[in-house]
Amino acid sequence: MSRRLYLTTCLLIALALCPSQLLAQSVDDSAANKLYIASDRATLKIQCDHDVQTLEEWPFTEAEKANAFSRKRLEGTIKSAFFTDNGQDDLSWVITDDDKNFSQTDLAEFVQNARGKHIVLFVHGCCVSFKEMEHQARDLQRELTKTMGQNVILLAYDWATPALMYTGSLRTMGTTQGRFNIFMDDLRKSLPGQKISLVMHSLGGNLFLRYLTESDKQMLITRKEKPFNLLIFSRPDMSFETFRPHLAEVAATGKESFILAAENDININLSGFVRSLKGKTFGSFRLGQFHNARELTPQLKVMDVSTLRQGHLILYKLIANLLANF
Repeated sequence: MSRRLYLTTCLLIALALCPSQLLAQSVDDSAANKLYIASDRATLKIQCDHDVQTLEEWPFTEAEKANAFSRKRLEGTIKSAFFTDNGQDDLSWVITDDDKNFSQTDLAEFVQNARGKHIVLFVHGCCVSFKEMEHQARDLQRELTKTMGQNVILLAYDWATPALMYTGSLRTMGTTQGRFNIFMDDLRKSLPGQKISLVMHSLGGNLFLRYLTESDKQMLITRKEKPFNLLIFSRPDMSFETFRPHLAEVAATGKESFILAAENDININLSGFVRSLKGKTFGSFRLGQFHNARELTPQLKVMDVSTLRQGHLILYKLIANLLANF
């Protein structure tokens, strides 16, 4: 590693691990505890007192359809949340204050509450259940609140990954991609000019990269202001060979782009090793390996987080402070 790159990496980590006191604010617990989730798990269900209804099939009355913020909507606890492809493009939007009781919501309500705030979209990695995804989002939200107060709002995108199934997650990415593209377009159109940052962990970064390649590039890139604020690829389990040709597109869509990579991330190294079997090389070079990611500087900021020795875990505090300071 060059001395300049080493010093830059150390400076970025030091800055990110030290919360900005200027941004720390008193927090209204009731507002800070609201967690919005847009889920692609077609069988997401809420357990009510007397009946269970699949969210997409909930029978709205005409009066409820006219009132987008009616509190008569489905409320209760999550009954089940696993993936089946029902051929629909609709997501299940839910909100929770306590991680036990959930209420049905929608994009319109999220937009109303997100006005004037820094929106952070969290896209999880593979092989996690709905509950594990929720825990990850809640941990990130907690750190964001510490550093940015009420100026930030988190939205978790729960893509259709089967729990504990890596190959199953790879298979479902093609199906969930179309819904993610529609979701991203709807979110951006509903919040024009709003500050939106993305935190993409592990395999989740592939959804965003494919969104860039499949979306209307004329709308994304040829504009005075970049459409996204920060793009953070957290330990990306992504093909370096696939990512590199789109480096210019990534740099053109985010005001700042970070890759958090390491040499001692066993999950990333194993991902590369498996793909190298039988003499195959394409795909075995993973973006989450620092020796690969550093080749993308200076277009993107690459941080070597090997010394933190956190395996494949999400570095919540580091990410929150990057979002607060850049």
